[in-house]
Amino acid sequence: MLPPVSLLAARAGWQALWVPLGAAWPQQAAPSGMRIGLVVEEASRVLDLEADVWLRGAAAAEAIAGLQSGVPEAHEISVDVSDAAGAAAIHAAGGVAVFGPASVEVLIDLLRSSEGRSAVCLPASSGRTVAEAHARLAADAGLRAEAEVAPGLVGTLEDCQQTVAALYAAGMRELRLRLPATQDIPDVIAQMSTLRATALSGIEAGSPRSPGPDAPAGWGGRP
Repeated sequence: MLPPVSLLAARAGWQALWVPLGAAWPQQAAPSGMRIGLVVEEASRVLDLEADVWLRGAAAAEAIAGLQSGVPEAHEISVDVSDAAGAAAIHAAGGVAVFGPASVEVLIDLLRSSEGRSAVCLPASSGRTVAEAHARLAADAGLRAEAEVAPGLVGTLEDCQQTVAALYAAGMRELRLRLPATQDIPDVIAQMSTLRATALSGIEAGSPRSPGPDAPAGWGGRP
């Protein structure tokens, strides 16, 4: 039996957890100081304004200005947007623009054209090999479909670090991850925890990869 994902993320030092509106509230994360927000995907749903809110799907089409007057200043509204004009409208209303899932090239263009606080949402599965990273997606059809459109964080950990370094350099200030439903989720969370800005401070996007380790002493090579 694995601990709840919320507890694993809290132990790993993650800053935020987003849960669907109507889902069980993750009691394990709150004492650890994690920010917990609600994901709203249907415009007709009543918003619970006791937490931060992330509008996705049909809900993202709602005008944020109409909601802003009823949101306490202590809480934030995030909205999925797909272009610079949408991001500008969200920022003008005091909200956070969320880009993705999309390719890294598209995300970098959106981030560079955005002047307000912006987050990026990506499916994530890092592995010791590319094959291991993709194998996790087999049990999650929704995540697999997103990864086909946005593969930036599906691969080796070094690949993921290069992607996130490029996104930070383009202006990303928050990374939101959709994780695979897999039994080795603690390993995924541990690897994704190395993608925070402080851990990547010495990595520049596009920098040469580190060399592979030397062969063990006394190993004579293949015949």
